[in-house]
Amino acid sequence: MTALRRRRPKGGAVFLSLAVIVAGCGPSLPPAASTSRPADSVPSPESSNVGGTPEGRLTTALMALKGGYTFETVLAVGGIEAASVAGRWYQGASELSITSSGATVTYRIIPPSAWLQDESGAWVEADAASATADPLSPLLAPSGIEIAAGPGGSDGTDAIVATYPAAALGLQGTDPVTVTISIAADGTISTRYETTLATGVGVSETVLKPAPAQDPISAPSPLPAPTP
Repeated sequence: MTALRRRRPKGGAVFLSLAVIVAGCGPSLPPAASTSRPADSVPSPESSNVGGTPEGRLTTALMALKGGYTFETVLAVGGIEAASVAGRWYQGASELSITSSGATVTYRIIPPSAWLQDESGAWVEADAASATADPLSPLLAPSGIEIAAGPGGSDGTDAIVATYPAAALGLQGTDPVTVTISIAADGTISTRYETTLATGVGVSETVLKPAPAQDPISAPSPLPAPTP
């Protein structure tokens, strides 16, 4: 069994925000250089599977994930995939793998602690300063929200367009970010947004799926002895 070593990764402590991951952003995406722009709108159905106002529809869909969910994110810059993220969240804990430039790093987060595993299989402690908050909270408080324009859909998909402060999604800059959010009849939530970067247009697409029946997420074993 791989031992957990009490050390920090080269280059300093790892800073990982779950809010960044589940909101459709990742640590491999370069910081915004100027402005963000809306993602392409998707059709809005005439009737919603979650009902009520756009705010109510979004809240209902996100609260349905409180029992557990899986997530996948693809980040592209200039039309080229820069990174992908896949993982799960359950009972306040999460584990996820980030792949970029051919390398994969796996994180396991049980607030207030966090660990990462590199490709050699070695576990190290990670900085979990921002991993203690509910990762869905930033999505629950858009600065603006409306139904996406377009004809009604026949598959029960509900589509809305929400605006968030850049900081809420882990992005730099002051311009608001417009996120297209599709809510399927089975509870699957898909998000998409674009942001202008120094190296080109960055696109983030995330899919969240309800997964209330999961194995518990546990800390790596064995844990190191406490530091004197």
